[in-house]
Formats: sequence, C-alpha cells, structure tokens
Amino acid sequence: MKKCYIVGGGDFFADLFKPDEDASIIAADAGYKVLADIGVTPDIVVGDFDSLGYTPEHPVTEVHSPVKDDTDMMLAVEKGIECGCDEFYIFGATGGRIAHTFGNLQVLSFIAEKGFSGYVFDTDTVITVINGGTLAFDENANGYISLLPFGCDKAAVTLEGFKYEVDSCDLPFSRPLGISNEFTGKTARLTVHSGTVIAVWENTAVMPKREASE
Repeated sequence: MKKCYIVGGGDFFADLFKPDEDASIIAADAGYKVLADIGVTPDIVVGDFDSLGYTPEHPVTEVHSPVKDDTDMMLAVEKGIECGCDEFYIFGATGGRIAHTFGNLQVLSFIAEKGFSGYVFDTDTVITVINGGTLAFDENANGYISLLPFGCDKAAVTLEGFKYEVDSCDLPFSRPLGISNEFTGKTARLTVHSGTVIAVWENTAVMPKREASE
C-alpha cells in the first residue's frame, strides 16, 4: 500500500502527524499553513485557497476556482489517487463548520467505494468508513468503538471479540444502536456484510488491518 497524508485547515493535532518517509503529503488549501507552522513542506498543494487567502509559492500547486463542485479535501484525495495512493490518513478534517466535517465523512465513503482505506484523525479519535469486509483489531486495542450506518437504511454487521458481540445483526440508520461498544483486551473483528458503516474508536494508537470480503 502507498500512504497519502492529507492536511486540511480544520483542527490539527501535530503529535499524531507522523508520515512515513515514502508517503505522499498533500496540503488542502489552508492545510498548507498548518504544515508550514510545524516545518513540513508538502509534496503537492491543492485548493481554491479562499481559506488560506493567498496562492502558495510551491512548485507543485494545483489552483482551482472557488466556483466548483468538489471540496478542497475531495480534490486532494483525488490527487492522491492519481499519485497511486490507496491508504489515506487525513488531518485537519474536523472542527470549524460542521458541514465540512460531514462532508469529510462523505470523502471517507468515496475512498471506501474505491476499495481503498481512509482514516480521519481528531484528537484521540479515529474515524473510518467500511462498506464491506472486515476490520481486524489486535489484543492491544482498548477503549470504546461506535458504529453508525451511513448512507443506507441499515447495515448488517458481525462483531466478534468486543464486549457486545452480534452475528449478522442489522443496525438501522434511525436508531443509535452501535454506540459505545468496547474492546476487551483480545482480538476483535468487525465485519460489514451489507450497507456502509462509520466506525469511530477512541484511541489513535489503534489501527486495524482490513480484510476483503470473501
């Protein structure tokens, strides 16, 4: 997998930003200043730069009109895909206007539909979207995990190794039945059989392995 680290202009937690040496780093609009403030030069800068207020003097800058369909974060993800990336670590995607936060959840859904992995980092929380297959957590996972159907009437899931286990259970969109499950100190698996699920867990050191549907 080739990793892509994307930084937007929302809440940013520098201690969580630890890109691999061979990862691509993309700044989305005001994410350019966020990275500049911690002394990081991105590989690519993308956006309409209405939030930043100026066009960066960067050798690889892709300028878009503010009159556009896609958000800057969406454009940055598409640029990462063009660069051959298939695993996305997204920062500065929460906080500020709640519409932008919800929009970035849609970006995660787009990544999942492409068959790639995407994660949004916020303080001590990780958010991902899965629309098939399994998230496998090792025994070091701890804390809470919450599951919310997204863009569907219901999602069928199996939960193994969590405090509350279910076998091919339907989670309806209209009731928050998947809130605050817990890791138990043993391996745990979340399988999505149908529908799309937002998974939120409260420990940024916990990163699952993704297993494709059989």
